[in-house]
This record gives sequence, C-alpha cells and structure tokens, in this order.
Amino acid sequence: MRFWLEMGLIALSDHWKWAVGAATVLLMVVIGTLFLGVLRSDTAEAGPAPSVILEPTAIPDQVSTPIPTSPPDVVSTRSPTAVPTLSPQAADPVVLASTVNVPIYLTGAKNVGSLEFVLTYDPTVLEVSEVEAGGLAQNSLFDFGVRVPGRLWAGLIDTDGINGDGPVAVVSFKVIGPGSSTSRLTLENVSTYDARSLLDILTDATSGNFTVDGPTLTSPVLAFPR
Repeated sequence: MRFWLEMGLIALSDHWKWAVGAATVLLMVVIGTLFLGVLRSDTAEAGPAPSVILEPTAIPDQVSTPIPTSPPDVVSTRSPTAVPTLSPQAADPVVLASTVNVPIYLTGAKNVGSLEFVLTYDPTVLEVSEVEAGGLAQNSLFDFGVRVPGRLWAGLIDTDGINGDGPVAVVSFKVIGPGSSTSRLTLENVSTYDARSLLDILTDATSGNFTVDGPTLTSPVLAFPR
C-alpha cells in the first residue's frame, strides 16, 4: 500500500494528467487485486484436486499348459481261462451216416390178399428214409407211415393174391448210431387175410437184427404154415 500512496503523491505534484492516469492504474490494480483474491478464496475452499494414483497392474506369469501324457497300457490281471480239450480216446467213435436196406421176407405165402404189420427198430441207431414195395408186391396197393420214431407201419392189398417166397417190402434206413450199436428188427401186430375167402391167415414172425460194425444184417421174416 505504501507503494501506491507514493505513486499518488508523485502524480499530484507533477501534473493533473499524471494524477488521472495514476488513478486509472490504481483502479485497475485494485480490481485485479480483488479478482485475484476471489479466485484464491474459491480455490482454497474447493481444496486441492484429488490425485489419481495408478497402481501398476501385475502382469501374470506365463501360464504353462500341461502336456497330456498318454495313459499307461491297461494290464489285465485276470488269469487266462483254460479251454478244455476233448481227448480222442475219451470220445466215442463217430460213424459217418450211411444207408442200409432191410427187406421184409415172406416165406410160403399162398393167396395173401392183404397184409399189415408194424416193424420196430431202435431210433437212436436207425432212421427211416424210404419204404418201397418188394418183388412180391409189385402189383399191390402199398402204403406206409412212421407216426412214432422206432415204429414203422406198412400195409398192402392185392386182389389177385400173393404167392411164394421173397421180399414184400424194402425199408431204407439211415444209420445214425455209433459203430458199436445194434438194433433189433421185430415184426408186430401182423394181420393177413385170404384174397378169396377173406379169412385171416396164421403167420409166424421171426425178428431180424442190425449191427453198425461190419455192418451185419439179419432180415425179419414172416412165414406162412404149409
């Protein structure tokens, strides 16, 4: 303030123009001083501007990706299962399927107009494959059938009558049994009738036999008394 008072005294003593100029300068200085004071007071009240502290961001270390390893081979601890083998000595001998023809014989036939019989056999050894009329029954009506394995039914009719000796039927069997097997061949339920009188005729049946080994065969026989 002392500086400003001295400036005013100089202006008054020097000239009135200086006084006016000094007053103008003084007024501007006073206004500037007030304006600066207002600005400082506003700044002081507002307080210092908060400073933003940027914390350094930690850079993560390089993440290593684990390399997958191949799993170990699976080792089986199960003991191997023994496969049983069949000794050739323990097995039954196998015979390839073959066929045997068994004729049914008539002996002493005289004027036989009809004949019916049942031939029994072992179905574990033999299997019927075909039945045909024999030499004595070529002009006969012939029929057969197997309703139960092991029992063959056969029948014929001849209006002229059958006479003589010979096969009346031939049975073809498939051999299905082992080599040591045997089948008995038996004639059962035999019925015969005379072609003219239609009376029944007495007969005598003889059983046959078949053995796979060999093979050996004895044919069954149906005999007529003289």
